[in-house]
Amino acid sequence: MTGRNRNTRVALLQALLSSSVNADEVDLEATKVWLRDAGYLQSIDKKRFNRWFADIPSRFNDLDEAFGIFLHDRSLEELGQAERTILRIAAYELTYTDVPHPVTINEWIDIAKEFGAVNSYRFINGVLDKLATELRQAATSHE
Repeated sequence: MTGRNRNTRVALLQALLSSSVNADEVDLEATKVWLRDAGYLQSIDKKRFNRWFADIPSRFNDLDEAFGIFLHDRSLEELGQAERTILRIAAYELTYTDVPHPVTINEWIDIAKEFGAVNSYRFINGVLDKLATELRQAATSHE
């Protein structure tokens, strides 16, 4: 993916980190102003960013359920905010978009290396691989 797509993902991560704490108190417009002022909205796919930014918080529960079954001995609350937010956005991308699964997984692993806890990218990779496999199997069984 291009730098613009990566920048869009990073902007979404920054935007949604605050909403991972309390989705009911997210002020989308104030968050956009903060992102703009911090320089995160430069060189992004604004259409994708706006659509995903508006849609993802309303799907937090569904997204948490989608990847939550692959956390094994961890609870959602035990995840760091960055890891939880990365998994939510990546699960959204895997589930609701036509971005190829390997592209989504690779991009989010790279972002996790930069923004997540040390070695959390390995955990994220495992969870996303399992979710992608489940989604492929479900799509195949519906054909």
